[in-house]
Amino acid sequence: MRIVLLVGTLAELDSCHALYANRLFADGHEVWIGTLNGLTGAVIRIQCPMGQVDGPLEAFGPFPGKVEVRDIAGADVVWVLNYPHPGVQEVAWQLLWQVNQQVPFINDVEGILMLNTKTGLPAVVPPEHLPRTLISNSFNELWEEYQSQPESTWLIKPPDGDAGADVYLLSPGSSNNRVLLQSMTGNTAITSLLTKGGLNGFGNRYCVLQEYVPHAEEKRVLIADGRPLAQQVHHLAPDEHRGNTAHRARCEDTALTPDEERLCRRVGRRLLRHGIRFAGLDLAYPYVFEFNMVNPGGLDERLDRGMRDRTPHVLDALLHAVAAP
Repeated sequence: MRIVLLVGTLAELDSCHALYANRLFADGHEVWIGTLNGLTGAVIRIQCPMGQVDGPLEAFGPFPGKVEVRDIAGADVVWVLNYPHPGVQEVAWQLLWQVNQQVPFINDVEGILMLNTKTGLPAVVPPEHLPRTLISNSFNELWEEYQSQPESTWLIKPPDGDAGADVYLLSPGSSNNRVLLQSMTGNTAITSLLTKGGLNGFGNRYCVLQEYVPHAEEKRVLIADGRPLAQQVHHLAPDEHRGNTAHRARCEDTALTPDEERLCRRVGRRLLRHGIRFAGLDLAYPYVFEFNMVNPGGLDERLDRGMRDRTPHVLDALLHAVAAP
């Protein structure tokens, strides 16, 4: 198969880019790597700078081969592995959507755009497996919800953040709680007061307010073709509430309980209905906290920590899924 991997930049490939490309190349596929931020549209052609893989790639190094502008729609499969730069993302996603009408994607553009934030969880996760949550850009609305259970610990985060960025705990009685919620929603009341009439315009930002579920570990489950095919447990650092390895969570191989397996398969089937064939699910049963469907990682972490390599199994499932009628 001719497979195009679309990444943010060819100047530095991350460990997942290199891992997937090397495995696909070793399996005999024709692999190209292109950059999302250089997309161009010319009538019926959507192109970008890309280069063909002709040997093993080095993680965190630049793409070593010749780069030329080529038509993406000449591929058999396209795999989006990064977000476009914020300055070009609207048009980039529109151009990718056009390609997606002609070529199968590992994860369809519509599914990525509609589901790959915290706001998309209720569309695929049964409500009994979601913590109590309110998503709003109104400080007053969020503060009222928080005050309904001020004795509880709450968690706040941006709806589209990654790697645990800007995830805060609101501890009962803390004077920081009101300040943090004001800040996360844009400090619009203070800005309006200081500018005497809100001359800065609409500045509200969305924030996720979620009842905190105490847990010492989370499981990252990689779902491919609707099935959980790789999982590891992240033991949270003693002074952390975030389960990301970027925040010192300790990672090791694990298995799913029967209940976790059923939940992951249920979510996986729902993701497939939206064209999402590959996703990383973060859960502390019975709750699902989030999922990532653009370069979720996990397979590279397994190799770094000496765990069983599940990459061939996952990639075989993904290619089978896009090839299926």
